[in-house]
Amino acid sequence: MMQRIKPYLVWLTVPLMLGAWLLFGSRSLDPESPTAPDAAVAPRYSLRGVQWTRLDVNGQREFTAEAESADYFDDESARYEQLKMNVPKIGSVPWRLTSPKGSAPAHEKRILMDGPVDITGAWPDGEALVANTPQLWVDPVNHQINTDAGVTFDSDSRSGQAKGLKADWDKQTVQLLGNVRMQYVPRKR
Repeated sequence: MMQRIKPYLVWLTVPLMLGAWLLFGSRSLDPESPTAPDAAVAPRYSLRGVQWTRLDVNGQREFTAEAESADYFDDESARYEQLKMNVPKIGSVPWRLTSPKGSAPAHEKRILMDGPVDITGAWPDGEALVANTPQLWVDPVNHQINTDAGVTFDSDSRSGQAKGLKADWDKQTVQLLGNVRMQYVPRKR
């Protein structure tokens, strides 16, 4: 003797089968779409052999720079390789800054040079100066270069090290910020 399937069981089974198909079966019918590259990593522009001059609102040069490569992103940030910058004179000569890489944070005008950063310039009294630091900020808006990292420096009459440096090309000042250790060599008369 055959038993008959109760009608309410059929109506319960149909939604369960439909739910199982939607959960498991429908995904296999859609082809896999390729994933888009990560927009945060991919630059909008990638340039090689870059040279540029930044001017202030009065048309005065804030700095000149060159890089082997520059990558610019949608958030207005940038990455640089083999970065060289010249800032207006602090003392009697422009300061030349070189580093293997650099970056500009999103929506900022400052540039961070990552080291080692080599600095060639002059003290405010005109004496030639060479210095080195692991990183250095170039701030064209405030006309300053600065770092909180350790700095070593050398010139004819003085050499030493300090924890931090701040140089202002408007005020023509160079400040060693902390833990300054200087060695002076008397000048010949």
